[in-house]
Amino acid sequence: MKKKSLIFLTKQFPYLNREQYVAHELEFLAKKFEKVYIYPHDHFSKDDVITFQLPPNVEVINLNQQIPSLPSKTDALKSYFSAFFYELKKVHDKFWFLKNAKWFFSIYTTQYALGNGLMDFMKRKNLKPEEVVFYSYWFSASALCLSILKSRGLIDKFVSRAHAIDLYHEDWGLLNDRVGILPFRNFKQEYVHVIYSISEHGKNYLKQKYPAIKSVEVAYLGVKDFGLNPEITDDRFVIVTCSGVDENKRIHLLGEALSRLDREVEWIHFGDGRLKERAIESGTSPNIIFRYKGQTPNAEVRKFLAEHHVDLFVNLSIVEGLPVTIMEALSHGIPMLATAANGTPEAVIEGETGKLLSVEFTNSELDAVLNELMTHSDNLIAMRQKSRMLYEKRFDADKNYTAFADVLSD
Repeated sequence: MKKKSLIFLTKQFPYLNREQYVAHELEFLAKKFEKVYIYPHDHFSKDDVITFQLPPNVEVINLNQQIPSLPSKTDALKSYFSAFFYELKKVHDKFWFLKNAKWFFSIYTTQYALGNGLMDFMKRKNLKPEEVVFYSYWFSASALCLSILKSRGLIDKFVSRAHAIDLYHEDWGLLNDRVGILPFRNFKQEYVHVIYSISEHGKNYLKQKYPAIKSVEVAYLGVKDFGLNPEITDDRFVIVTCSGVDENKRIHLLGEALSRLDREVEWIHFGDGRLKERAIESGTSPNIIFRYKGQTPNAEVRKFLAEHHVDLFVNLSIVEGLPVTIMEALSHGIPMLATAANGTPEAVIEGETGKLLSVEFTNSELDAVLNELMTHSDNLIAMRQKSRMLYEKRFDADKNYTAFADVLSD
């Protein structure tokens, strides 16, 4: 029996221009369900406005502006201690788990209360759990909320995607050295019906790290087709980067490398972050024309890639899931230079759609591969064709999101 409604838990979408890629998937989900309720699970502000145009059968539910009180603290504590001792038994790093026990208690009880709020909302809407699909876009706090509801017998099942920071958290210490493990990860894995990793690497990572895990499948994300990138118009080599500007993305290393090469380059960057000044400084060499675009709506980035010739798209991240920006570049037929971080080699295939560097690449290795790509134009032409072909095979939004929406609705 097809389900009538979908409760779709995001982080902050459709607010604040966050999670822009969710909008693509939502279009397909809205076609499969009579009603879609978006619950921006990490959004607590009362002042933000919705920044995305939503299908007519989509409703945003703001349940976090007043977190409900716990009707029974005894039941909440029983639930917490049951989850706590389950996790303590299963967790691979008991030191980190116990060190963060106080913080994890706060997380758990908050998600317990938010789960109560979700159940109250469903009662007001006369939504029966057996007629609803519960889908968490991230395997993080929202998945914990749904796990608690499942453990209490209030919902039958839920599914969750797993991307990067919610999957490879142990590798993400450079962003958060306070928390060595994800809270209640084993507990979530016990109660989730299926985890949909966005890459084969993520699926294999989970199975190797957690052999007892029940069900992990791959469901690639996808991007829309905005057309091929225009052919070359002049002799200047054009590079695009599109990401945050921080210690993980390391775009300043690209600027430093380009300054060491004796060739005029135009470098355009979309995105912003706390290392903005360092990035701009790295692009001040006389041979670099650097255009720092800052935070830019996804539609404008795609329009730029469709209308302005780009020779190379670059991603030098330490940690990634499988970047949507790389999928977008593939769709335009733009070759890639990227680090072999987690799922990235599933999009950047060495020698075919681009070139791969080790995550721990040296300056000389980066210089050498940039020089190679900038010198051998015939290779780039072949890569442009293969990039587009891989997009059509693996990352076409129409194919991927239609298939995934079919799975959820059934």
